[in-house]
Amino acid sequence: MNDIYEVRNGTQRYALKAARAGKCTDAEYGYEQDLVLHLARAGFVVPAPVPLKDGTSFFTLDAPEGPRQVVLMRWLDGVPCTKNMTIDDARRLGVFLARLHEASDKFNHPVARSPNGEAKICERLPILLEMVGDDRDMISFLQRAAAATYARIEALDHRILPRGTTHGDFQYANIMTQADGGLAVFDFSDCGEDFIARDLATFFWRADFDGVGEKLNGPFVAGYESRRPLGPVERAALPLFRASRHLLITASFAHYVNRIGPIPGFDGSLRYYLSMIRLHCAQAGLA
Repeated sequence: MNDIYEVRNGTQRYALKAARAGKCTDAEYGYEQDLVLHLARAGFVVPAPVPLKDGTSFFTLDAPEGPRQVVLMRWLDGVPCTKNMTIDDARRLGVFLARLHEASDKFNHPVARSPNGEAKICERLPILLEMVGDDRDMISFLQRAAAATYARIEALDHRILPRGTTHGDFQYANIMTQADGGLAVFDFSDCGEDFIARDLATFFWRADFDGVGEKLNGPFVAGYESRRPLGPVERAALPLFRASRHLLITASFAHYVNRIGPIPGFDGSLRYYLSMIRLHCAQAGLA
């Protein structure tokens, strides 16, 4: 995970972020910071990097665990959104994501950066399978589900399913309401070129995780479509993206649990997480 520190200089406050070792290359990290700057210039409240003396936005530290990019960012004041949001709040976040996509459509960068969701599932699945233990039926299901997800997403037609620059983790815990009522968005660590509609599934996952998916996901999509209507192919792909997100996050929790210590909400009892994977894979026709 990234390490975040508060930095004070007199009355000024900043956030200092040290990226996880091996998370990405310097070129890919530059993509992330350039995207944040692009959105700041477009009027979004984001953790814009504070430029170094040479004009660059970050430096790389040669840490014992490997190279880590370090950036000093604007401090964001506000309250993170939670599962207790109203239906109107969910609609508002949908509109906000559509605006973010409109602004990101104007972002061009020489570096190609992808979230690589399916590759991460393949990499992290074996550790999840170890945690499942001797449940052969579940192991077989997860292997089939991962293989089917990979094949279905690889088969999507890039010519008719819009792609573009995505946030990559637009769960509501990464959105803040500021004192003036405006919204701020942060944590662009998973940004990159992807299917645009896939960003909606990151919101779905968090709402599902918190048990409020039925309440919030519909209004969130309605808000999004009031600004950027989804095409039939995008709408049809949403269940696939949702199932893929559940697979990725559960496999990621398993991957990190022994590296960074306890993860809130992930206590080693997998039944809830696995039941959500089964549910959404079934709805997507995956397994």
